[in-house]
Amino acid sequence: MGRRLPPLNSVKCFEAAGRLLSFTGAAKELNVTQAAISHQIKVIEEYLGVSLFDRYPRRLALTEQGRLLLPDIIEAFDLVSTAIGSVNQEQLPNMISVRLAPSFAAKWLSPRLKYFWLQYPEFDLCLYHAHGPVDFDREDIDLAVTYGKGDWPGVVADSLLSLDFFPVCSPAFMNNDKPLTDINNLRYYTLLHDANYECWSDWLRLAAVTDINSHKGTIIDDTNVLIQTAIDGQGIALGSTTFVEDHLESGRLVCPFDITLENEFAYYVVCPESHLKNPAVRAFKEWLLSLLE
Repeated sequence: MGRRLPPLNSVKCFEAAGRLLSFTGAAKELNVTQAAISHQIKVIEEYLGVSLFDRYPRRLALTEQGRLLLPDIIEAFDLVSTAIGSVNQEQLPNMISVRLAPSFAAKWLSPRLKYFWLQYPEFDLCLYHAHGPVDFDREDIDLAVTYGKGDWPGVVADSLLSLDFFPVCSPAFMNNDKPLTDINNLRYYTLLHDANYECWSDWLRLAAVTDINSHKGTIIDDTNVLIQTAIDGQGIALGSTTFVEDHLESGRLVCPFDITLENEFAYYVVCPESHLKNPAVRAFKEWLLSLLE
């Protein structure tokens, strides 16, 4: 007798939205739009004939039926993940699944990967790109490079790359009627923020600039896009040597002020300690850290 199952994509969306209590969070995790999550939730609700979520203006809550359903769905997905993981480990012992911050991968790691393959031709890499820490219990990832303070629970985190931050902009900003030869002229330009307002706030404090609102401007959650927006003359970004050195050398960007911010954040090599029992994962981690020597 065949199983009576709803569309599995709708089940996956329900599990993510219910676990996170956020359609936005589920959309980010599953790499789809919020509208797609909302549509799939309607699909499963119509299939079951019940409401699974109470939708409020500023929050999401599970209904009684949703609370009853969610734990079993989570357990089912965990069982599937475990089964798939065991097959992967048996069939692909030399495959390393790595999740990377996109900008770090593009500007720092990608030019160096050829040296890993020269040293370890027996290992293969499967590279994924996303922001934020990895949930190693739920994601099929062996190792990650993540930006933060290195204080994530349940993992071993080794500092790999610290960043410096200084303003960068189009050279056109240096010669117009509000030239950035004067730090006070910052007020006339759009601040471009990388993910949040914190870095610009810290830089302005370091520069003793008190009359500019650091919580205004455009937030861009990808450093590559942020830097390109600055190159295109859309505002002023805080760049790091790792990400803007070639643009400064070519003249596409200039650094108008010689004030550099350093903070406690860095890129970390991160994984559960148990993952290091895999020789391939251990080799890739050791190779990454050897690049600092």
